[in-house]
Amino acid sequence: MQKTILITGATDGIGLETVRQLVAGGHKVLLHGRNSDKLAKVDKDLSALSGAGPIETYVADLSDLAQVGVLAGEIASQNDQLDVLINNAGVYRTNQPLTDNGMDVRFVVNTIAPYLLTRKLLPLMSSCGRIINL
Repeated sequence: MQKTILITGATDGIGLETVRQLVAGGHKVLLHGRNSDKLAKVDKDLSALSGAGPIETYVADLSDLAQVGVLAGEIASQNDQLDVLINNAGVYRTNQPLTDNGMDVRFVVNTIAPYLLTRKLLPLMSSCGRIINL
């Protein structure tokens, strides 16, 4: 059964490996990344997989909470249901530890952004929906 799955931080590491498996399994995967070039490359590579399911890409910098809201709105405008939300994006090391408004970027990306995104997408979640926070 094909599911609609959103994963943040889908261009590197665990996120990339996860989406590779989900796309190969025929699921509709919504990919989030903050770098449009990397996201386009991942989309191209995954679309070439045998049996690949549909892919949508979304660009947003999760350290900017306004962009988190825009991301949720774009996802909602393109999809009427979400079965799985995987909050995978995260920051460990950074050259810019503070956001423009003085908040710790790690706290914003790792804690506040996933909470805000989840709250805004709850109306889309299916009755058997899952939310996974990494």
